[in-house]
Amino acid sequence: MALTSDIYAITPTFSATLFRAAAGITGGAFPRAVPLITNQPLDNGAGYKLSFLSAGDSSAITFTVAGFVVGDLSGNTTTEVVAGPAAGATTQTVNYYSLITSVTISAAATGNISIGTLITDGVALPRGRLRGFYYVATAGAGAITLTANGTAATDRILLSIATPAVVESQQMSLPGDGILMGGSAALSSFAVLINTTAVTSITAFVG
Repeated sequence: MALTSDIYAITPTFSATLFRAAAGITGGAFPRAVPLITNQPLDNGAGYKLSFLSAGDSSAITFTVAGFVVGDLSGNTTTEVVAGPAAGATTQTVNYYSLITSVTISAAATGNISIGTLITDGVALPRGRLRGFYYVATAGAGAITLTANGTAATDRILLSIATPAVVESQQMSLPGDGILMGGSAALSSFAVLINTTAVTSITAFVG
């Protein structure tokens, strides 16, 4: 018997400035809060890792990120400290955040700082069923991968699809009740959907 439930759509955005446009952070008292463009870029409990990019060498400072982690059923916020990046480099959070309550910088940055997302980190989806997806691809061969609990090599692969080296758009419906997305951790159950740069857009249908 097929399951019935509400379906929602997620179309991730990967941009180096999704959370903060490139700008300097100097002067005044430190540590201090970093204003964000948005603190909840996705609905339905989905979220991203935060990626910090610096125009100068900001490796001597740190960023403290607080917020709600995707799939965490405890109802508590999580706090982690991220090292500042070297010039032209990026550093990322360990966790995927559905809602960010604050980002604090420890000292003045060297050069402009932007905060965004990386396509290689993908988007985290909370426990649910992946029912299908729609994607747009370029002429290069690509891939779409769904993993349990993260992007490490040890994470279990739930779905892996190679996209052909042609310009195309495809809608794919998964058979039966789709793929159950839920990891092994009791308080952090989620899956990560990753598309390569050859896949220029993807929309996941979850329910």
